[in-house]
Amino acid sequence: MASAAVASTSAAISTRAARLAIVAIASYQILLIALIFLRPDLAPSWHTISEWAIGPYGWIMSGAFLISAISYAALFVMLKPQLHGSLGRIGLGILLMCVIGATGVGICTTDPMPLHSPLSTRGTLHVIFGTGQLVLLPFAALLINLSLARNEAWRSARRVLLWTAGLPLFGFLSFAVYSAIFVFPLGPDAYGPGVNIGWPPRFTFLTYMLWVVILGWQATSCSRRVATENHAKG
Repeated sequence: MASAAVASTSAAISTRAARLAIVAIASYQILLIALIFLRPDLAPSWHTISEWAIGPYGWIMSGAFLISAISYAALFVMLKPQLHGSLGRIGLGILLMCVIGATGVGICTTDPMPLHSPLSTRGTLHVIFGTGQLVLLPFAALLINLSLARNEAWRSARRVLLWTAGLPLFGFLSFAVYSAIFVFPLGPDAYGPGVNIGWPPRFTFLTYMLWVVILGWQATSCSRRVATENHAKG
């Protein structure tokens, strides 16, 4: 009875969605790197990622944000049948909010930096969507991994799930601590060479990418394992 339940659960793992999530988030990071070379006038150390959406090749940056939304959406589709209990449902709900946030960032371009009040409607929405996605994803990752670790169908990935549950949170906290120590003391209008507001968020989103890739890879591995077990029982 238990093995049948495991087989039923694992069969619901969408490996196509998992692979799409991996490819999309990797493409997002590749585009971020490519834009550094396409726009040499923007120094990645002190220009925010969103600034690449303004001016030449801005459509590529906006498209990259939407591609990241596709990655999170594919992950949502893959995870929905796998998550049970309050932890999983809350994590899935937060992930859906990240999908909306990434989509909003791609549609609503930032105002020119440095930001000054009052922001335009589009600029305000960009800040809301971007901040929401940035802050919420680590908590979605934490709850999702802890929930999956309790799922018998994912037992072969349990150790990896537990080790990587806090990876996005580590990335976000690193960004927050760096900003609190080196950026915030410079004042709200701090902007320009020497004010390194560019690399920390890139590092944060790199940890987000690693989480998606690892989770997607483990999904395909678990699906393959269950298929092999079922074939052997065949």
